[in-house]
Amino acid sequence: MVVTAVVVGAGAVWGLWSFGRLDRKNLSLSDAAEGEPQNYLLIGSDSRDGIERSDPGSGAMLAGGSPGGRRSDSIEIVRIDPRSTRISMLSIPRDLWLPIANTGKEQRINTAYSTSVQNVVDTIEKNLGIPVHHYVEVDFKGFQELVDTIGGVPLYFNHPVRDRNSGLRVDQKGCAVLDGYQGLAFARSRHLEWSNGSQWVSDPSADLGRMARQQALARAAMGRLRSMGLGDVGRVTGLVDAAVGNVTLDDQLGVGDILGLARRFAEFDPATIQTYALPTTPHTTDGGAAVLLLDPAAAQPTLDVFRGASTPAVTTTTAPPVRPADVTVSIYNGSPTQGEARRVSYVLSAGGFALGEVGNPDGPVQRTTVRFAKGGRAMGELVAAWLGPAPKLVEDAKVTPGSVRVDLGTDFATVAEPSAKPTTTTAVASPATASGGSAAAPATTTTTEPGWTPSAPPPGVRCG
Repeated sequence: MVVTAVVVGAGAVWGLWSFGRLDRKNLSLSDAAEGEPQNYLLIGSDSRDGIERSDPGSGAMLAGGSPGGRRSDSIEIVRIDPRSTRISMLSIPRDLWLPIANTGKEQRINTAYSTSVQNVVDTIEKNLGIPVHHYVEVDFKGFQELVDTIGGVPLYFNHPVRDRNSGLRVDQKGCAVLDGYQGLAFARSRHLEWSNGSQWVSDPSADLGRMARQQALARAAMGRLRSMGLGDVGRVTGLVDAAVGNVTLDDQLGVGDILGLARRFAEFDPATIQTYALPTTPHTTDGGAAVLLLDPAAAQPTLDVFRGASTPAVTTTTAPPVRPADVTVSIYNGSPTQGEARRVSYVLSAGGFALGEVGNPDGPVQRTTVRFAKGGRAMGELVAAWLGPAPKLVEDAKVTPGSVRVDLGTDFATVAEPSAKPTTTTAVASPATASGGSAAAPATTTTTEPGWTPSAPPPGVRCG
């Protein structure tokens, strides 16, 4: 992640010798004028070098059948604009099928790395039209040690999750600080399962969901770094030591370059990072491989941001939309029909809500009422949309954050999934047109959230 480069650069304050110990790669890269936006190609390598069997959780990476050598486990482009203090992040699916530079063959993009790093750079520049100005690579061992050095990465989990392939396991709902091993397991998770309280539910999004989770992890890690500050010499020294032997930079990235970024972005709010994913369509190759093809027309606005043909809009920072899995619902039956609360609980559970208590209210209820905690109106409205006729919404200090209480009244008639689900949108401010009269980025982007991702903590709860 770009945080690695920034913090490693900050470590130069205690000695150029330490910075000089980092591995370097001689690459042919695009040029950018001083002070202009630059694209960093970030590769997460799946190299197991340095992982010992005695290390915590090493079994998930050193088990029989684990591959040797190195592959690109994740590929991201991070665009940094020092003048506007803006960061944009693009995740590239490793199953993206396209011509691999200098080979004359079409393959998954992650196979380019097996031939050379230069081939990854050339493949991105030739097929996506995105200039690459700098290169940063982090292997498994480096990722773990860097996460441990910053004291772990805090995330809010709206229910337990696991991935038996990567080794991820979070046993309880709530805030969790992922250490180096669990942070890596989270970033690598392609077979994630989440618990709805009674069974484990498989997330079908595979690599697309993993990319969304990696972006969430990057935001949280940057927030952690911001909170610890760059004045903690001992912590920064530890970050540089963790990077040595595990982080590779291009040989054109100088100490002054990274120190300048570290100072300029010291107070950067990671919530303002604009994240992107390439629009793709599933495809089966002649050989029977399941891959992804780029949708050129739909990808044009996103690619233009990283090509410098448009200026990315400044995101209006708002809480993400509430999902059923974010809400724990307790149901009390004040209706004349016996067993109605239990029936409603089955329907809401099947819809993804977490279940709390099921019982009877203290007294008679005429009108069905949905009670929510302070700041939790969106959760109350989400539950109310499943009930008919429309229930009464009441803020109640006795309801705990993240929970909703439903008192079924004598008027209660139906429970069903709302016929029209709201579309997830990212609202952005009107973008400025890039210099030279180039087109501006779209003011509103509509996206479909791929798979399970961590949610925002409920009102009154703060992680990290």
